Amino acid sequence: MKQNRSPLTTCVAVALIAGCGGSQPPIGAPGAMPLGRGTPDRVRPELYVANRGNNTVTVYRGRREKSAQTISNGVEFGNFSYLLLDKSGNLYSANYEANTVTVYAKGSVNPERTISDGLDGPRALALDASDNLYVANEGGSTVSVYASGGSAPERTISDGIDTPTSLALDDSGNLYVGNASYPYSTVTVYAPGSGYILRTLTSNLDGPNRLLFDKQQNLYVLNWSGQDVVIFAADSSTVKRIISRGIKGPTRMAFDRAGSLYVVNQPANTITIYGGPRMAYRGEVTDGISNPYWLTFDAAGTLYVSNYGNNTITVYAPGSGSNSETISDGIDTPAAMAFSR
Repeated sequence: MKQNRSPLTTCVAVALIAGCGGSQPPIGAPGAMPLGRGTPDRVRPELYVANRGNNTVTVYRGRREKSAQTISNGVEFGNFSYLLLDKSGNLYSANYEANTVTVYAKGSVNPERTISDGLDGPRALALDASDNLYVANEGGSTVSVYASGGSAPERTISDGIDTPTSLALDDSGNLYVGNASYPYSTVTVYAPGSGYILRTLTSNLDGPNRLLFDKQQNLYVLNWSGQDVVIFAADSSTVKRIISRGIKGPTRMAFDRAGSLYVVNQPANTITIYGGPRMAYRGEVTDGISNPYWLTFDAAGTLYVSNYGNNTITVYAPGSGSNSETISDGIDTPAAMAFSR
């Protein structure tokens, strides 16, 4: 059964708290790399935005005042969206409502292929080093695995899966699946290329909806229901620490280039920042934030936040909490985002 575990609140708060970017040098200082409107187009990767309000993916290049391309054919998000690009620049769009994943060749607005076999509420996507595709089926409580370029599942993982909402692969190719089953949430870990369970994580988990690894391969689990981030030691079931300060209704998290952790707090209208050896609270970003849902960083360390509340993507130079650029053309209830590689 599909479960909508992420609320769509409509709150608006605009404030500014700058200088919370960890060890990044101040904007304008030597070594800082702000990407604003004066940045040459050639260094800016393509930005893809999933718009749940009108079932489109808008593509932005260069200065981004206007969308360069709009993809609508085959897009049907429903409650959730997820975008991913492979090494060849092909776009994968998870269509939760239609039970499909549509794949678009680089630069195309029409699907190269549509994957439907084995899908039931596709909630999250992941690609391994060979661009094999993993799909978390929240409705079917399975993970479907497709060989690169394939449309039929190579295998289906069901053992230990219950309401999967998040996926991640570690550097060894082990698959981690966040299961938001109620009342007992888990993260199940599978050996590369198989459905064999290596271990099951249960401690302090409550509605996991995002999994991340740091450079040391410690696992970070974002608990939407639990309102915290649980950090597990690498290749272990041991909890190293729990982050909870400032976290409220978290929907997404990501690391910046310095290794600081950024968390989207949707009902609180904040992006909270944590850093240092113990991931201590460093501050928050609020300028331009309005009912945020997703965040991501480009290769230069620039932060992008999708805002449901004011239909914008707000942009922040590395090390800054000030909104330096706002993207609004073609945006309608923006959710997932992804960059070309």
